[in-house]
Amino acid sequence: MVEIMVKLPENVAGRFDDTPEAAGRQLLESAAIEGYRSQRLSRGQVREMLRLEWQQTEDFLASHDCPRHYTLSDLDDDRETLAKLPL
Repeated sequence: MVEIMVKLPENVAGRFDDTPEAAGRQLLESAAIEGYRSQRLSRGQVREMLRLEWQQTEDFLASHDCPRHYTLSDLDDDRETLAKLPL
């Protein structure tokens, strides 16, 4: 893991939360949401970044109205993969 330090004026940091740890978590979550929405981050990267389990990641992104990045091409690829699996 890479550690990144962000310095904020107290009056700005206080807008995020009461403690530096909670403010840091809120900033991290905001970065994850924006990264996913802009398609710079995958769901897996969001999960890893926030140290969440799979279902927690799904719930987290859904609670922030983040749509799935899943195209018709992805569906076609998944169908091809499924067709190759033994029954």
